[in-house]
Amino acid sequence: MLFLTGKKGCRLLGFSSLSVIAALGMGVAPTATAQIAQTDEINVPEMPMDRALDAIGRQSGVTVNFDPDAVKALNSQSVRGARSAYEAIEAATRGTSLVVVRDAKAGLVILSEIIVTARRDEAETSVLVRQASTSDRNGLGLRNQPRNTQVITAKTIEEQQALNITDILRNAGGVSAQLNTPNSGATYTIRGFSAGGLVNGLTTASQYGVPAGADQPVANIERVEVLKGPDALLAGFGNMGGNINVVTKKPSAEERLAVSFDTGSFGLARGVVDANSAITEDDTLSGRLIASGQTMDHNYGGYTGDENWLIAPSLRYKDRLTDIVIGASLNEATVGIGAYTLFDNKTRQLIDRDPSVPIYSSKQGIRISTHRFYFDATQQIVPGIEFVARGMRDETLLTTRAANVGYSRAGDLVADIQGSRQKGTANSVDGFVRVKRTIGDVLEANFNAGYNYSDGDSAQRSGLVYTRVSNLTLGANTTVPVVPFSPFGDVLVQNGGKQEGVYGQALIEFWKIKVLGGARKNWFESQSQTFFAGPGPVVVRRKDGLSPSGGIIFDATKDISIFANYARGEQASFAVSKDGSILPNIITTNKEAGVKIDLFNKYATINASYFELQQDNIIVRDPTDPTNLFPGPGQRGRGIDLNIAGELLPGWTVLASLTRTKYKLLTTNASQTVIAQQPRDTYSIYSTYRTELSEDVSGGVSAGLYGRSSSFANNLGQYVVPSSRQVDANAFLSVSDFDINVGIRNIFDRRNYGSASTFTYVPVGEPRNVRLSISKRLF
Repeated sequence: MLFLTGKKGCRLLGFSSLSVIAALGMGVAPTATAQIAQTDEINVPEMPMDRALDAIGRQSGVTVNFDPDAVKALNSQSVRGARSAYEAIEAATRGTSLVVVRDAKAGLVILSEIIVTARRDEAETSVLVRQASTSDRNGLGLRNQPRNTQVITAKTIEEQQALNITDILRNAGGVSAQLNTPNSGATYTIRGFSAGGLVNGLTTASQYGVPAGADQPVANIERVEVLKGPDALLAGFGNMGGNINVVTKKPSAEERLAVSFDTGSFGLARGVVDANSAITEDDTLSGRLIASGQTMDHNYGGYTGDENWLIAPSLRYKDRLTDIVIGASLNEATVGIGAYTLFDNKTRQLIDRDPSVPIYSSKQGIRISTHRFYFDATQQIVPGIEFVARGMRDETLLTTRAANVGYSRAGDLVADIQGSRQKGTANSVDGFVRVKRTIGDVLEANFNAGYNYSDGDSAQRSGLVYTRVSNLTLGANTTVPVVPFSPFGDVLVQNGGKQEGVYGQALIEFWKIKVLGGARKNWFESQSQTFFAGPGPVVVRRKDGLSPSGGIIFDATKDISIFANYARGEQASFAVSKDGSILPNIITTNKEAGVKIDLFNKYATINASYFELQQDNIIVRDPTDPTNLFPGPGQRGRGIDLNIAGELLPGWTVLASLTRTKYKLLTTNASQTVIAQQPRDTYSIYSTYRTELSEDVSGGVSAGLYGRSSSFANNLGQYVVPSSRQVDANAFLSVSDFDINVGIRNIFDRRNYGSASTFTYVPVGEPRNVRLSISKRLF
């Protein structure tokens, strides 16, 4: 048994410090594998913490390091039937401020939260995340949740040189994403259903009618959580197949100043500054400032070049009992619409055109202004009881200046020129109490109960002049005059709403089984007003709904768990048919069962599951009368979902996903016979190998394959978008504090088309292009 003694005020900065400690003659074993050796069941009764950790080390034969000052006056929780030293230490330290981390040289190390505050989140340094997702209110790590959640980390985002949310979501199974259509910002579907997007687990203006998604500059993204199936119900809104939760970066006490620069094809230039440091001498208060700027001459479709500016300050107070983060994200972006083509309405074949030539005009784009202000607070009331509160104010302005290209009733190719502006706000708060308790000698119980509230509004304007351009060509525009976009008029439609919810969950652990059950009661309110011929009446509608859920995990072995879950979602529908009746609520059932497997002493993990999602209503617009809406046929998706993440061998990491889904309409009618935009298969595999080349010099390579199968581009199955495949490659070199990353995207220059829900807009993927990233840590 080895102990670490530390002087007051001494700061340990992450794993690098642990390696230094190990080098001081600590006598640890030479490899991580030896350190994390497994043993028979470990049982330790409640006792002083230092004695408990010593007992765990003796029973397991694993080196356990800790600072006696950090565990002084602490008592352990009882440990029963633990199958590894890591699991035993987690059980013993539950409800305290201690955290156990693995180190290749120092074995298992128990750190106080002040030391943890000095380290960046694991998502910034690793492709594998085990921490609890923001959406989970029990505080469970991903390994212990009875659901299949995929996490894409900042480390992966940086290595892949992603520039936007759709770049990131290529790694996510079962997700179809589009960026910058002529009508909106980022939009995505998960397992066949549309998702609005969350930030730090809270709703944005996208939930209230501004289709900008949860997109934001990647410089401030810590991780992206792809919440599939029942996870989506925790946010309270529809998002029946899942949701995308963007988690922003947090301050730490690590003194760090890093700058980076990217350049590449199409005149790309991007710079990022990331400054982070403790503010007070005791490390309890820390701050972080992230700023980024990006420009581009034009995008690969020949449209307006990108301009993107971000400033994101944040503060964090963290001590033994309290963790509070407050921050802001101020973003101004102008981006061109994405390259696209369309189907020939006579042959129903995809029009093969040069995607680098703009259709109609090169000056078509979208401006998104997003201002977010947020806080996240956790307060330990007594050991085992915590109060958590989160809140966010979101202000989004979405302006589109793009032509809508399609066919007239006579079948001629035309472009409609008008433009639109949508301004939206959203306020969200979520507060709950989390309780962790040992009941008797055989039960561990986690409880949480809370209240969630959000409100929002959106105001829509259109250009004062509507123009239709005929005789449109899809090549270089030399004959059709470009009509200037007109100024915007007054507000035409104003929508608003709010949602309140109360919820409770209970997690019971006994023997090798964890059982989770909960329910959420929602109250919905919708408010709308039109101004086409002067202010119309304010229409207010209210509904409510109940969403129960449950799940179970069975730990079959020390490395294999089997899980299953069920959730019923009820989302209020306020859509009105032509006869004035309100469409019925949407009811969805989510079922999933699968297995989670730890590999290589928990350095990698596999999640595999079978799922079934069924929805009883789909709101359909009558193709013969666009003013009429009606509840369409029910939709069902059944499929498999496989995710792999982690380090398979020293220096070799893999992140992979595969989702195969069979979509089916429960009934069909004259307006819908198939499900559009949803490929049967989506897949990705990204692998990196890094090695030390010499002292202070390391290097590596990576490759990624991203693809999907074909999909329908309309609800009658008349138009089919072909399958797509893209291969990227990167080479890395690190010299002292410099990191260099050279990437080739779409290395085989394959013409790829994105999934689409309309045959008049089919995204075209990027051609072969090059990116260079250089970063320098100044201190």
